[in-house]
Amino acid sequence: MSQSHEDILQQEAFDQGTKVAQIFSGIFFSGLAAWLTVTNGTKLAFVQRAALEKRLTVCCFLNTYVGFFSAFFNFFQLTDVDDAVLPNSESFTLDLSRPIEWVMTCPIMQLVLVLMGGAKIPEYRRLLMPFFSVFILGCGTTSTFMPNVPLKAACWGVGFSMFCVMVYFNRMQIIEYSAGEEGLLQGDSEFRKATMLLISTWFPFPIWFLCSPEGFGFIDNVLIIQVGWAFLNIVSKFVFIFYIQRIKDLYCNRLKTKREMSGSGTGNKIGGRHGAMSPPDFEFNGGMVPNYDDAQAYEQNERERKKEKLGAIVVETMSFLGMAQ
Repeated sequence: MSQSHEDILQQEAFDQGTKVAQIFSGIFFSGLAAWLTVTNGTKLAFVQRAALEKRLTVCCFLNTYVGFFSAFFNFFQLTDVDDAVLPNSESFTLDLSRPIEWVMTCPIMQLVLVLMGGAKIPEYRRLLMPFFSVFILGCGTTSTFMPNVPLKAACWGVGFSMFCVMVYFNRMQIIEYSAGEEGLLQGDSEFRKATMLLISTWFPFPIWFLCSPEGFGFIDNVLIIQVGWAFLNIVSKFVFIFYIQRIKDLYCNRLKTKREMSGSGTGNKIGGRHGAMSPPDFEFNGGMVPNYDDAQAYEQNERERKKEKLGAIVVETMSFLGMAQ
């Protein structure tokens, strides 16, 4: 064996060893990060039962992970580590980082919807909805490496059927959240709109998969395929993430304005160095006020109702004008 051939074999062994070491290091550190997040984070069961402000804050925090994972795996696609040659296609190389990215991000997006729905959504959906995403993506990735068309079509069919089941449960969550008043085709709640955005931006993915060399190869232009995947990925995540962020910002602005209005309305009852509430002389909760006759109680009740209406109008106006920040 010549010296040059031995050098080539040693270089290949070195490259393979380096690649394996990097992959295992990445897996273990990713597991460590996930464990730390779960251990030190707020329990999801508590978050789902918390107030809307808390739930929206956690949803936006989870969307941060979606953006981080997407950026990392898209940069990772620039390397040759994840390249895989498809069966019966020597002209197209699959970047395995792309399906891995989706496995890491799509379940989080489904989890965001469950947490946003709150206590009206059954708790088991925190596991079921992400599982649907993982199973569908697993079927798609398996279909990619099938050597013949019948097996490829079977895997795709199972994945698409599970996608339809997932959409059905998304519809059920809209109904549960609205107490039966909304569905896929009707309703105006923010939860329904977020769900419909997710479904509508995910639906083109299985269709594009069929057209790509990973599916049945109706389109063999590599540039068009890669640009199409990038476009669908960006649109689906950007639209969903920015919409959830918009819901959170608007709600927090309204809440902040309402708190400011309530604080200014009770300023005469606030005292102490730290603004502690001093015990009021009385509270009116709709019943008779002690030491007041009926006329005085009625007048006070009317003043409180007008004050609440005025406060609501001010909150709406300041939020509309962007003055609640």
